[in-house]
Amino acid sequence: MENKIKVLFIGDIVGRTGRRILAKNWALLRHRYSPNFIFCNGENAAGGLGINSKTADELLGLGIDGITLGNHTWGQREWLKQAFRYRRVCRPANAPKDWPGFDHIFIEKDNIGIIVINLMGQAFIQPVLDNPFQMIEPRINELKEKYQTKNVLIDFHAETTAEKIMMGFFLEDKVTAVLGTHTHVQTADERILGNGTAFISDIGMVGPRDGVLGMDKKTALRRAYNQLPASYNLEKSDMAILNAVLLSIDGRAGQCINIERVYLTDTIYD
Repeated sequence: MENKIKVLFIGDIVGRTGRRILAKNWALLRHRYSPNFIFCNGENAAGGLGINSKTADELLGLGIDGITLGNHTWGQREWLKQAFRYRRVCRPANAPKDWPGFDHIFIEKDNIGIIVINLMGQAFIQPVLDNPFQMIEPRINELKEKYQTKNVLIDFHAETTAEKIMMGFFLEDKVTAVLGTHTHVQTADERILGNGTAFISDIGMVGPRDGVLGMDKKTALRRAYNQLPASYNLEKSDMAILNAVLLSIDGRAGQCINIERVYLTDTIYD
């Protein structure tokens, strides 16, 4: 593998529809973009809320190198007893130390290693975890030293664009990329900060196109109109979207050369 590598980072995978469109387009993604590493956010992979061993195995079996999570890490209660078995799945690094599972992923191919860290924001999101700005820099330095690599990808799972942009500037030239997740809408602000830190406010999602962030639109509209509680269900739609970003990276310097948005639509049938 040359110093220049490509990383495909896939947005929040939402339920079965998200897993299906990803599987259906897997060969196309690999052929079109030729990524050396592929990561995704999977905190909505199981029924639209959380992850479990079945969905983790499905995604990793497809060829995903690592899976990040977020505020719905424990959306599936069984994951509390399963997380410790999945070294390639990481929950937020600023979570309490008592949370099961791992706070980072390390993948190495052909002598080039990549560290992936999942962080959660604090603004308008539950649960409120430790301040990510205060804890992340020493953790990055510790992991760089441990694995002897400069390639660090941050999945910043946060609600507000302002907090995500602040994290981008905070980690400018300290990491390879700061990639926003959680809001399920792909933003058009991709850029390179400093000398080589890729940034985007939100990668987007992989799931039903015609719902409200992947959820059933009728239920969402009823909640907004009546302001009464109602359980969310996944949108049942034949049309799905697949959002991701492709990073071109100098694997020795740990600097991103280019960031490109990926947006695909396809039909999914039950």
